[in-house]
Amino acid sequence: MERYVCKMIGWILAISCIFGTILNCKKIKWCFLIWFVCNIAWFILDFYTQQYGRCVLDTVQTITAIWGFIEWSKK
Repeated sequence: MERYVCKMIGWILAISCIFGTILNCKKIKWCFLIWFVCNIAWFILDFYTQQYGRCVLDTVQTITAIWGFIEWSKK
């Protein structure tokens, strides 16, 4: 993948994650779905660019997004 494409994908993901954070502030549980999708995409991008430490973080954040959605669905 070309460096420019990776950067553009990164920017799109960053903006999407910020949108998820705004939804979280508004207590809208779908923020976790946005974070889930973004974290999977970040994992793929980070793996492709060999940022394996970030892959670990992406994995943990994906798990917490699932956990958060389940917890908020109970209410």
